[in-house]
Amino acid sequence: MASRNKQLSRADQVRARRKIEPAHRKPIPQAPRSTTREAESASRVISRHTYPGMAREARSKAKPQRRIYLPTDTPGSEIRLPAMPEVKLGWRLLSAFLVILLGFGIYMLNFSDSFEISTLNLSGAQRIPAEEILDKLELSGKPIISVIPSEIEAQILAEFPDIKSAVVRVELPANLTISIQERIPAITWIIDGEATTWVDDEGFTFPIRGEATIPLKVMASGDPPKPLGYVDPASEPAEKAETPILPTPSVDPQFVASVLKLRSYIPAGTALLYDPENGLGWTDAQGWQVYLGTDVSQIDVKLAEYQQIVTALLERNLQPSLISVEYIHAPYYRLE
Repeated sequence: MASRNKQLSRADQVRARRKIEPAHRKPIPQAPRSTTREAESASRVISRHTYPGMAREARSKAKPQRRIYLPTDTPGSEIRLPAMPEVKLGWRLLSAFLVILLGFGIYMLNFSDSFEISTLNLSGAQRIPAEEILDKLELSGKPIISVIPSEIEAQILAEFPDIKSAVVRVELPANLTISIQERIPAITWIIDGEATTWVDDEGFTFPIRGEATIPLKVMASGDPPKPLGYVDPASEPAEKAETPILPTPSVDPQFVASVLKLRSYIPAGTALLYDPENGLGWTDAQGWQVYLGTDVSQIDVKLAEYQQIVTALLERNLQPSLISVEYIHAPYYRLE
């Protein structure tokens, strides 16, 4: 065998070896055949070709439809109605609709005649008409949404001293209801024979209007005494005039209490007298003027002293024009 191989040439040996052993060849690397142009053309082909089934599926996902079935009298059978598309409103669309609706509502509340005040429902009033309150506060034609109850209540008390309290209620479309409590006059203040003002039991003065049964009249030669620390509202600074100034008692409450207390000591129908110098008094049965001062806390002692003075004057046949027991330890009388 070895001698045979030696007889073969080298080329024959190589051929014989190739027949016996399989060829082990390395693959030759090759560059990819696909190019950018082929990729672009492929993408265009993909975007251009769509199947009918895929289009229907996309449309169904975009606009889902709601199927409606109605039962029939036959068991197991139903009637299918045409499918209705389900409309879903987004939050942005809903918010825009609400903004438009609110804007229209605000416009109507401000400029529509249906929401302007034209009448007033007034309760609790006996002497004050509703028209006077509307004109005084300039409420006619005012939009109902611009009315602030607390401010209207303060204006009523500031403009009408004869109103003790006020409650304002506002209701749509244009209902304005005011419930008031009027002050009850207790004293009619008369100066030089002319009734000038009414005074209630708290010391508030207010103008005379209408008719009222006044239990007591005071014939005065001047204004009643003011309370301690009283400040006239007309003297307030101009910068404070924008805010309503609530009324305060303009008559000393103790003086009012003294007047009301004297009512049970003087004869019925007798008018009280007031003099800024001598205080409260009246004209007795003899025609004499009797003054007790402004403090009647010791009225029993003053009345007893007054009776002793009257007895002494009658015994002496004197006709005084004035008897004063303002000061218990220093009473005096004045002859005509």
